[in-house]
Amino acid sequence: MAALIALAFGAFTLGAAAGITGVVSVAVRREDINLTLTGDAPDPITRAGRRLTGAYARAPRRTAAAHQRAASA
Repeated sequence: MAALIALAFGAFTLGAAAGITGVVSVAVRREDINLTLTGDAPDPITRAGRRLTGAYARAPRRTAAAHQRAASA
């Protein structure tokens, strides 16, 4: 019984690792082809790939002076 549980756990772990690797591979390929890494992720697959790898595009931060200029204009 313990061997069956260990086998099921191992299969689940390998499946999860393969799934994560597959999503990241597809996302990286889409980013390469579309050259979209400098902006927002165009679809859920690339968004998931960025989340899994830790890649993101920074949005410019508004300073207090810029906020005041925008409010007074």
